[in-house]
Amino acid sequence: MAHAGACIVDSVRRVWPSLYPHLAFVIENDWHVLINSPMFQDAEWHLHTIVTFCALGYAHARHAHVRLDLFRPGFKPRTKLWIEWLGGVVLFMPFMAIFCFYAYMYFDLAWLSNERAGDTNGINHRWFIKFFIFLGPLSLLMAGAASLIRLTVRLFGPEHLHSQTGTDHITAENHSAYS
Repeated sequence: MAHAGACIVDSVRRVWPSLYPHLAFVIENDWHVLINSPMFQDAEWHLHTIVTFCALGYAHARHAHVRLDLFRPGFKPRTKLWIEWLGGVVLFMPFMAIFCFYAYMYFDLAWLSNERAGDTNGINHRWFIKFFIFLGPLSLLMAGAASLIRLTVRLFGPEHLHSQTGTDHITAENHSAYS
């Protein structure tokens, strides 16, 4: 992929000045050095991290996360709710709480030490990206807590509130965000 990118940059560098003389200033002013800099490469990775981690809580709240339901189709609706609730209480919430704790420690250490990239390349303030490594799982933890509250109301709450919990998709035959 990097080789293809280098070929494209080289082609643009050779062809565009002759086809579009008004764009020749990019090459003449050595902007290609800036475009190919480690700073932009770091920014690309940072942007991917931000988008991925910010999507975690959203995907869980919208039930668009990956699920492996091997045994679910054969269970009764109430059993499916219990499995979802127990999985959230026993596995999901403790794991995410521990993950958030260590992600915060990771961010905090970078913040306190004002962690930076090397002197000559990369983006300064590495704590910024590490904040999203904490924020994304935190949003996922909050989305999981909201799901558990809805499941708790559905399992233990009054009958007239069951339809308002938004958990009907769990008891459906095809548990998919896209169906």
